[in-house]
Amino acid sequence: MTEPDFIGYILNLSGLDERAEVEAMLATHPDAVAQVERLRAAISPLAVDREAPAPPAGLALRTVGRLAEVLVATEPGSLTGPGKQPPLATPASSQTPRGTFPTDRSDLRGVGGRFRFDLVVAAGIGLMAVGLVFSFVSRVRYQNEVLACQNNLRILGQGLTGYANTHANQFPKVGAQPYPTAGSFVAALADAGQCPPGFHAVCPAAALIPDDGYSRATGPVTYSYTLGHVAPSGGILGLSRSTDPSDDNDLIPISADYPAESSAPGSGPTSPHRWGHNVLFAGGNVRFATTATVGVNGDDIYRNKRGVVAAGLDRADAVLGIAGDQP
Repeated sequence: MTEPDFIGYILNLSGLDERAEVEAMLATHPDAVAQVERLRAAISPLAVDREAPAPPAGLALRTVGRLAEVLVATEPGSLTGPGKQPPLATPASSQTPRGTFPTDRSDLRGVGGRFRFDLVVAAGIGLMAVGLVFSFVSRVRYQNEVLACQNNLRILGQGLTGYANTHANQFPKVGAQPYPTAGSFVAALADAGQCPPGFHAVCPAAALIPDDGYSRATGPVTYSYTLGHVAPSGGILGLSRSTDPSDDNDLIPISADYPAESSAPGSGPTSPHRWGHNVLFAGGNVRFATTATVGVNGDDIYRNKRGVVAAGLDRADAVLGIAGDQP
């Protein structure tokens, strides 16, 4: 029993007779079992990522065809090489009746006396390699989009810090003119000179760019922003920067991607990052999160403690609204 026989068995490319022979050997030879397990472990990384984009139509046929052309042209003893004549057709009387499995496997041999399943195995490995390439490209693109998005949030964080430095430790407040909605916080930064020239607060992975009508001075915005919190007197306060070192100020979310589809509080655009979202905290830190419960004490950053999209019930009750949301 050779290694190609075991590879054909692992990849389910062997015929019924070959599979029976391999299984009989595995039942009585522990060393054969160990060899099969080693081969299975070596082949397992060739599994294709399900999230990778589908290969172009007809790629499999073109790949197998090209491999066949190369093998026919280079294999020693090729039946189509110079001076060779193609074999005569098999007489009808000697052909295997339909519905039976031939016992003579010479007709399953390819050029040069090699079994055709070797070619199928090679083609399969080639196709899996193509899948790995697509998967790798997809992952690199995804990681680059996440990093670019984080860089945008850091720029916004710098602008928010500069705004607080010149506004008595107050971050931009939304909910009233001229900044009535969450999406207009970027316009507040631009009006205060805290946005770099030409900066657009748009996640590079966003397929949908909403426009709430108040961000035209800076372009559409695809980041959520704090809606503030309810004051003891009953009014709405914007988020302020605390100077108390013991305060959880730096851990309060102030901006982020839109919520993931699974945690969105209502209809509308969701995070363009299918496995999570980037979150900017008041202290300037940006990190990637896979859930919405990353607020102080693990609260949902897209709903207040009553479960609605509105101003938080207290300062630590962070609620981030998307473009168009109001406190």
